[in-house]
Amino acid sequence: MKKIFAFLGLCFLIAAQSVSAHTMTEKNIYEDVEPTAENAQKILLLNSLGLLGYNGQDMKLAQEKNLSRMEFAAWVAGFYQLEGEDFEQQANASLQEEYVSSLEGDITYKELNTALFHKALNLDEPDATMTKAQYIDFIFAHLNDDMGGHTLPQMGGFVTGPTGVIEEVKIEDKTTILVIAGHEYPLSGHPRISATSDKAEDWIGSTVELSYFTTASGGHSHSHGHDDHHAEENSVEDMALHYVQLQQTAANAVKEASTKSGWLMSAIIVVILAGLALLFLKRK
Repeated sequence: MKKIFAFLGLCFLIAAQSVSAHTMTEKNIYEDVEPTAENAQKILLLNSLGLLGYNGQDMKLAQEKNLSRMEFAAWVAGFYQLEGEDFEQQANASLQEEYVSSLEGDITYKELNTALFHKALNLDEPDATMTKAQYIDFIFAHLNDDMGGHTLPQMGGFVTGPTGVIEEVKIEDKTTILVIAGHEYPLSGHPRISATSDKAEDWIGSTVELSYFTTASGGHSHSHGHDDHHAEENSVEDMALHYVQLQQTAANAVKEASTKSGWLMSAIIVVILAGLALLFLKRK
């Protein structure tokens, strides 16, 4: 019996070896967000920049609900890299830094303006609350606003990365490396890739429309308080691509479909082999 379980475990490992477990796309970023949703790409981008997180309970966003101060506080703590081991501790860290006025009720545009934009925005209804979908649209609309020489991504320690065609994909020491215009760019440990596939081999030939670097360790800069925030000064060699937005061609879609067919066939073969092995071991 032990031999049977060992063999089955090996079969499942073989079947799953091509899955990229750490790559997040529109398909797996939130359980309740369809990859074809109109704002799915915005959601993936804001999540990659630390401006959109999880609710501390599951991987659902529930964007039709109002954004609470508690949830926003936890997201801000992640964005500014405040210390906190769990959702509640992170929220309290933001409260201590006065990014929110309390952890009760729903966040207002005025508090958003204070916590993320240094009060630089002119608001029509500063005391109004918002749904998470409205928050996503609002942040995305002001993502690249210049606030005294820096933008929101720069405040979080991110730097705009390369664009262009992915000529090759390499794997070195378990790190995925994209080759663009002859230059090699490693991906971070948990990259966000806006693409129809989370498999790196399917990205070859695709065009990178937008990308962001973060530090090679995957961390953001530590920026506390309400003074000016600036991204850390890092050379490209010390950084990794954390967000990559692809424009995939029809050829890529065909290649991805072909790859999926290959994986399905491999899975079928593994199941057949497992069945034969079970039959053989039982007879013995």
